[in-house]
Amino acid sequence: MNEILHVDMDAFFVSVEEVLDPSLKGKPVVVGGSVEGRGVVSAASYAARKFGIHSAMPIARAKRLCPHAIFLRGSHRLYSEYSAKVFEILRSYSPLVEPMSLDEAFVDLTGCEKLHGPVLKTAETIRNEIRDRLSLNASIGIATNKLMAKIASAYCKPNGMLWIAPGKEQQFLAPLPIKRIPGIGPKGCARLNRMGIKSVADLSHLSLELLEETYGKWGASLYRKARGISSSEVNAETEDPRSISRETTFATDSTDPLFLESTLSYLTEKTAAQLRSNGLFARTVTLKLRCSDFKTVTRSQTLGCPTAADHTLLKAATILFRKLFNHKVQVRLIGISFSSLTAHPYQQEDLFDLKDGKRWDQLYQGIDQIRKKYGFRSILRAASRH
Repeated sequence: MNEILHVDMDAFFVSVEEVLDPSLKGKPVVVGGSVEGRGVVSAASYAARKFGIHSAMPIARAKRLCPHAIFLRGSHRLYSEYSAKVFEILRSYSPLVEPMSLDEAFVDLTGCEKLHGPVLKTAETIRNEIRDRLSLNASIGIATNKLMAKIASAYCKPNGMLWIAPGKEQQFLAPLPIKRIPGIGPKGCARLNRMGIKSVADLSHLSLELLEETYGKWGASLYRKARGISSSEVNAETEDPRSISRETTFATDSTDPLFLESTLSYLTEKTAAQLRSNGLFARTVTLKLRCSDFKTVTRSQTLGCPTAADHTLLKAATILFRKLFNHKVQVRLIGISFSSLTAHPYQQEDLFDLKDGKRWDQLYQGIDQIRKKYGFRSILRAASRH
């Protein structure tokens, strides 16, 4: 029988800030955006959540809901450092640790009982070690598969631990509202509510044929989830990230294409440099734009072969921008993301292509060395200066 944990840190970014400044404990604290009210909420303390503040909410709205809240910009570097310490603890209990983000992971303890004891005892030991070593709280769901473990951890937040016994999955799920099922968002809830489906029990009464006919593959997935069925395995962490991205929120919304393209150029250079520092090459380029009405759109392009060259990545990003940008709409945020990452560079088409690729590699290696010595802005493309 599988023994899967879902370890989810409680209000992680805020909790790290509280470790550094204990006076923040118990107060409404919001991390994300700027003190001027730009950007969105990255995390909110439980005291702030009582006012209706939640992740991804515009900072300006969070300020209206709780004017006396403490707003912090936050530090991704700091949170990454604490995240690494959490994962170091998790890996000491199992080689199968699958990070889902900086603050959550699945841990497969199947077969580890002789090393660490019963799964419930081990889960409690993990939770206590995270608290004792890092002064951070974690909620842990324990079940026979990833789906149920994730539902359990969300159910017992904050600072809780819940085990769903084998064979009791449907009994546990039945009274829950359908929004508790991962993959059913607000739009999905609305669609199902229109069919009279409010609880997981309601959903489980629908046949596979009806769900597939109505919702296709998503319907088949709902059929399995309503019964607590999941065959997804815990995959050990790989060193390479799934994607590398950067974005910026402007102090003032902009419709200036030259300014926006200049910002995009700078973000692309920064992100490409990060690719090279990790020894990675990207196959897919994704542009992200958020307008003044908070509508967010993304567009992607898959390249012919993986690359970490600024000029190739920027060309793709610029094409995407020019296709997507509407001069009448004010842009609030712009971002670039590189995905489909690999450690293998361009494919050799012929001898001349290979030589050309190596020349570009040497150029960017030289640029990276200059930046390392004198700072990133010491050498930039003309298009990136604004």
